[in-house]
Amino acid sequence: MFRIYMHRERASIADRESQRDTSRMSTTITFETPVADHDPALYTSHGEFSPIEGLAAVDNDAVAQYDRDGFLVVRSAFAAERINDALAELRAMSEAVDPDCAQVAFEGVMRRHIDEALGPDADVGDLDLRDRDEVSRILSMIDPQVRARMVRKFMGFTKTHPPLGAIANDKAMRAAIERLVGEPTKLFQTMALVKPPGGREKPWHQDHAYFDLPLDAKICGVWIALGHVTAQNGAMFMLRGAHRDGPVVHFKRRDWQICDTEIAGKQPVALEMEAGDLVFFDAKIPHGTPTNRTNEQRWALQFHYVPRSVEQIAQEMRLAVFGSEGKDVEC
Repeated sequence: MFRIYMHRERASIADRESQRDTSRMSTTITFETPVADHDPALYTSHGEFSPIEGLAAVDNDAVAQYDRDGFLVVRSAFAAERINDALAELRAMSEAVDPDCAQVAFEGVMRRHIDEALGPDADVGDLDLRDRDEVSRILSMIDPQVRARMVRKFMGFTKTHPPLGAIANDKAMRAAIERLVGEPTKLFQTMALVKPPGGREKPWHQDHAYFDLPLDAKICGVWIALGHVTAQNGAMFMLRGAHRDGPVVHFKRRDWQICDTEIAGKQPVALEMEAGDLVFFDAKIPHGTPTNRTNEQRWALQFHYVPRSVEQIAQEMRLAVFGSEGKDVEC
């Protein structure tokens, strides 16, 4: 069963795997809303960062670095064979009519191909198709390579795609996370982030602004490069140490984001990486990824882990801090 929504989700995004009936597939398909291009000055890298080599190097000094900077880059965290297996799995999901996951999001230009498949009399904006056969018929009309080149994100796939689940539950990585957080953790969210050629920016934000979790929860994000990652194809840009400033009000602009004026004049660093490298990052550190200006896809896995003792809070409590439409203030 599929659900197709022709709008962009905002605010709360939780891992849908726990909410799924795994005996019957239910994939939500979304299409990004076209937005204006961002100011390139928002993604100008300043300075260097200090990576460590391998997950075994996450020692007390590395924990101190993570606490100070809000992120920690680990080189060669995963062997090439495991990264290649994960990438092959995601490529197959990108070409499949049914990717067997909780959600797949496409770049907004995919709307045009859906329009063409449905015909001139269809009201694409009102689509809410719950019929697997009908959705399969429509998506199968679009060339698999076209679909694959427009995928932006997958969510909720660790139970249905073992090569991806094995990375999310890797013992060495999970042990490193628990050293960084300081207590046992559980997997909270699973995503695969694909930035196709020309793929849109993910504006500056704090991941905690999307999660209905207590403000003092020590949430650890993990972003794993599945290929060459550069500032030009959509590397993560981080504001070193800014997690210590606490929550920042978010606004609905190009996305649910921090206002551009809050970032202007700051000195972020671009985390350029190779396949198998990863970055651990605090959920309150402001970060963003620019538009992909190259002709290559940028592939990454992203997971979030929270202490096992943490329980969700009401959405209203989160928005009272991070903002609902900017908390009635200007951006």
